[in-house]
Amino acid sequence: MFKPKKILIEPETCPRCGASFTCSKSGKCWCFEVSVPDSVRDEIEKVYDRCLCPRCLKEVSVGGKITIKK
Repeated sequence: MFKPKKILIEPETCPRCGASFTCSKSGKCWCFEVSVPDSVRDEIEKVYDRCLCPRCLKEVSVGGKITIKK
């Protein structure tokens, strides 16, 4: 029986700014290359239920506000 392949790169919408981006579910996503302090990562996880876009993740990793007005 034919099994459809799992999609390893999925389109996402950033919950912080609304931008579209791709998220790799394979474990080798771009986000692993962004250095985010554990305390910031904890705050992101408290506020959002999904990934941030590259721009937002980079901004908050260097002290940007976790939430912004859209």
